[in-house]
Amino acid sequence: MRSLNTFRSWVGSRTSRPKRIRRVAVPVVILTLIYAAVSFYIADSALDAEANPLEERPQDFALHYEEVEFTPRGWPTIVLRGWWLPAPDARATVIRVHGIDSNRSSMLAMAPALIESGYSVLAFDLRGHGESGQAQMGAGVHEQDDLLGAVDYLIRERGAEAGAIFLHGNSYGGAIALMSGWREPAVAGVFADSAFASLSDLVVQEVARRTSAPSWLASVLRPGVILMARLSKGIDIGGVYPAGDAARYSYAIGLAHCDIDDRIPISHLERIRAGLRYPPRLTVYEGCAHGDAWDDYPLRYEAALIAYLDERLGT
Repeated sequence: MRSLNTFRSWVGSRTSRPKRIRRVAVPVVILTLIYAAVSFYIADSALDAEANPLEERPQDFALHYEEVEFTPRGWPTIVLRGWWLPAPDARATVIRVHGIDSNRSSMLAMAPALIESGYSVLAFDLRGHGESGQAQMGAGVHEQDDLLGAVDYLIRERGAEAGAIFLHGNSYGGAIALMSGWREPAVAGVFADSAFASLSDLVVQEVARRTSAPSWLASVLRPGVILMARLSKGIDIGGVYPAGDAARYSYAIGLAHCDIDDRIPISHLERIRAGLRYPPRLTVYEGCAHGDAWDDYPLRYEAALIAYLDERLGT
């Protein structure tokens, strides 16, 4: 009799085990699916650029200009739009690269000083921004081809010479410039303002800034957002690492940063600087917020930028 009861007990435990597993597994699967769905939504929202209208135009600064169009390198179906601002007897050309959700009009105010110093300017809208084609934002990965397409345009259409093309970017644009310049032999120098060292380190705060997700939720979702960006967009956020690209330069680059930048803290500047092969022309601006160095110190900023360009040209 005891053996029969033992057998029945054993059979009961065997049949109840799948039920216990299901009770645990079903909620886990549901929570995983919810996490994945929310991560997908947040990644999709965070990687959606805002095509804000142009607020200023060259005529507002009494600048001679031409409207131009070109395509990113290797992307023949995307049209990028910009302004060509020639300098009389130009010595070189500066391609100016705006920040995220901004556009080429934000790069105009400094153009007069560059032109007066003998530098023509090409300012253009990155993909998904301004008046350029509304392609998916590439988190800095695809935008490198936008910038290299601008170099191709200068060489092909404006007769620019290798060694007489410079990249000057702000924030997101500064990071793109750092990631792009070393890949193109025609580029003579790169000046990056308020660039980040690693995009993956900014995921939490940028998700909170660019979506409705609070910071605590963005922190929880960080691994999922990075994974979904790779799976759904083909974008490796972990591979967006301007500090690593900066270490590849065989010449000195220019760097600028505000010391109380709360969006891209100055620690990013220090990480970029730490890996450089050559000491940069570096200026830290006191008491200014993210990307405000030129607004708060226009003359000092222009002097530092032009001095860097002149040094690289050997003039």
